[in-house]
Amino acid sequence: MMTADKAEMQAEIAIVGGGASGVCVAHALARRYGIRAAIIEPSGQLGRGLAYGTLCMRHLLNVNSAGMSAVADDPDHFVKWLQNNGDPQARPEGFAPRHVYGRYLSSLAAEAEPVHLRAAAIAWDHDGNAARLELSDGRRVAARQVVLALGNFDPAPVVRVPDDAARLYHHNAWDDAFYADVRPEDPVILVGTGLTAVDVVLRLRDNGHRGVLTGISRHGWWPARHGDGAKPSAAPDIEPGTSPRAALRALHKAVLAGASPCALVSALRSRTNAIWLSWDEVQHRQFRRHLQRRWDIMRHRMAPDVADAIEADQASGRLVTQPGHVVGLEADDDMAVVTARTVDGEAKFRAARVVNCTGPSLNYAKAGSRLLQTMLNQGAIAPGPLGGGLNATPEGWLIARDGTVATRLATLGPARLGVLFESIAMPEIHVQAAALADRIAEKLRITGT
Repeated sequence: MMTADKAEMQAEIAIVGGGASGVCVAHALARRYGIRAAIIEPSGQLGRGLAYGTLCMRHLLNVNSAGMSAVADDPDHFVKWLQNNGDPQARPEGFAPRHVYGRYLSSLAAEAEPVHLRAAAIAWDHDGNAARLELSDGRRVAARQVVLALGNFDPAPVVRVPDDAARLYHHNAWDDAFYADVRPEDPVILVGTGLTAVDVVLRLRDNGHRGVLTGISRHGWWPARHGDGAKPSAAPDIEPGTSPRAALRALHKAVLAGASPCALVSALRSRTNAIWLSWDEVQHRQFRRHLQRRWDIMRHRMAPDVADAIEADQASGRLVTQPGHVVGLEADDDMAVVTARTVDGEAKFRAARVVNCTGPSLNYAKAGSRLLQTMLNQGAIAPGPLGGGLNATPEGWLIARDGTVATRLATLGPARLGVLFESIAMPEIHVQAAALADRIAEKLRITGT
């Protein structure tokens, strides 16, 4: 519980970030230990974040309801919540709207009853007794433990945008201003063909957009679909210590024997982090360079209804895919001209608007967060070994620039992608949240309820 002492507020545990990760930690602390944490989050709604704040009901979860419980010791929690909150016929194999899932997370926040400080954390320091956070409204918070649950940030720039083309380019695919700016017949270029591009297609069509959409990405690959008819597969013979080359050979062998690549990726889900942690940095770089995108399209799949919509748009000619690498953007009167490097050389594409669909950036050093920048400058935290996320132990304790493990700083979710392979989906996040709650309670000598 937090109390006020002049300008400084006291908290047992302060969580920076009120999206899915932050709410899961707060709920685990309350459920397991009766702790009412403080959540520092400028938004008025807890649990929504970037992923679940959408109002478009065609934006569906890309994991079925059976896999979306946010409570580690109750795997049916989300399905039961759906059935008790407006959809008594909800099935475990269904794919719920993300907006509905945001309501679910908000309900967990209400159960946890955190102290919600509506401000941004902008600076951090500590002494032997507490960590201290400075907030954007001038308040300070002293806490025995701080959890960074910062989630996702805006995408990385894809190309230099000249001043006269700035009005034609939208850097943030989730910005309402983009959708208000696009006219129904406007041709639009999507830079990227992953799940963010899928979201943009669905929302534009939901808004009545009828123009041609052109998705440009290096390989021109869209995410695979769930329910492709493939039977569940036994995990191939890939264990921690298996090299990337040997793992690839094992996957190829299984595919040649008739296994679905998507089914194989799903079968490996429970051990991918252990395999990743057994590799060295050179092997990590090899995987990122040669296999990451192929893995992603099979791992992060579209719900069947979403895949149907994308395929229908492709069949109609209103959604066009162009393999290539965007290298330039310029304005020509009221049109944007995008230059892409393709297998046939450089090609130019015209559109009324261009939107960056490359997805959230994991380069926390360039995230534009005052808190992260302050902590990085101080050396209190450091980027992950490959430059993404934050450096941390696999259990979530942050590692400073000098290599020491922080005693009062922990993290979970996307930030752990600095060291883990799987850390952005709810099946991983809710397990991390419960385990982190247990570790914090043990560290602070707090007994369970």
